[in-house]
Amino acid sequence: MQHLHRIKTLCLILLSTGCLISFSYSQVEAIVKGKVVSENGIPVKNASVKLGNTDARTNSNGIFTAKTTSFPAKLTVNHTLFAEYADMIVLPERWRDTIRVLVVMTGKEKVLEEVTVSAEKIFWVYPRKQVNVLDFLLQPDNSILICCSDKNSYFMRSLDERGEKINETPIRSHPKKLYLDCMKTVHLVYSDSIYETAFIDKSIGIFQAKATSGIFNLLQSCVYKDDHNLVKYNYSNEDQRIEYLAIDIKSKAAKTLYVGEDRSEYRQMEEYRYEHYMADEKMFHSQTSEELKLTRKTWNSKQFYELIVINPVYIPLFELNDSLFIFDHVNDSAVVFTKEGKRVRSFPIFYHYLEGWKNELITNLEKTKVYARYESEGITTLKEINLANGKTESIIQLEKHTFPKNIQIHGDFIYYIYKDYLDKSMHYLYKQSLNE
Repeated sequence: MQHLHRIKTLCLILLSTGCLISFSYSQVEAIVKGKVVSENGIPVKNASVKLGNTDARTNSNGIFTAKTTSFPAKLTVNHTLFAEYADMIVLPERWRDTIRVLVVMTGKEKVLEEVTVSAEKIFWVYPRKQVNVLDFLLQPDNSILICCSDKNSYFMRSLDERGEKINETPIRSHPKKLYLDCMKTVHLVYSDSIYETAFIDKSIGIFQAKATSGIFNLLQSCVYKDDHNLVKYNYSNEDQRIEYLAIDIKSKAAKTLYVGEDRSEYRQMEEYRYEHYMADEKMFHSQTSEELKLTRKTWNSKQFYELIVINPVYIPLFELNDSLFIFDHVNDSAVVFTKEGKRVRSFPIFYHYLEGWKNELITNLEKTKVYARYESEGITTLKEINLANGKTESIIQLEKHTFPKNIQIHGDFIYYIYKDYLDKSMHYLYKQSLNE
């Protein structure tokens, strides 16, 4: 009778929600763990959760845990600031232990922000559950250009500062990234091709594809351009030497702006390369099994050298304020030039010796600040570099998410992509307030 009563109760629940679902009754006890957030990704604390006949509440991080033995089970979440959330939880076919769910509440989210933003400071920029954000670019007009997959289709979308869609255009599947070149043109990059894009009559236009090899490297080598000059770089000596060239656009005359190199690393790499050099054709001319074994070993060493050992020197150039800054991490110095290519001054830098240095500098969109990136146990910290003396100051920590991707900074916010902890195949776009 007790089993019959449960079945009748569950049927009444389904009928009351207007659902007609075919299911099999299950007596397996399972743990359901979920996170409750607002549409902006802010955790909803102290929400009332009911899973079947089990009651629970969310903690300060919006997390709840409940157990049930009856599936499907109705999940309802209530909070005074939001409309009621209702859904059915089913037992997955390959269920093992914990069932994880994500609950997105809708309602008076503005009130919630006023209550929690001072403590959380984290916002979900584009809170659509089914959209996987692959890459993004911040725009000077406060809009955001994203590359995403949405219900098995792929799009480039333009969002306003509130995260609302302005326009979109369909694209090929599995793009690698969005790239902004020194002429402020956005490119859609694939492993085999690259597409130039443009905004035409408030819509996104995509031009004919070009082969990625060569074109993309050429675009990346240009780091600054104005009406009179263009600055590009060339790598040499196994990528252990970088040369910046300033080119006069009108006369096409080029002059060397700066050269940075790691001679010690280059010598070591040259020795390794000579020890393990082998022509590719040699593999096809081995006569015995021993020769083939030795050849394969040498070939593997060569691949290791080309793909892993060769690590280009990190001596980036950035436009900051009214000058060009080159941060030479090999020689522990930063050199400042005018935009016309005249050397102004230099100062020592040592921030790259601090623990957790990720060999990455990040500038804000306004080109007024530069940050060094550090990482410890997945937690990312940014330290602003004083452009007068090279010392670090104004430390910013990404408070909620580990291993963020593609960090960008604009205005009072830092933006990044993060893998959802419940579904690692999904990437979402977040922003964090820089203000205390």
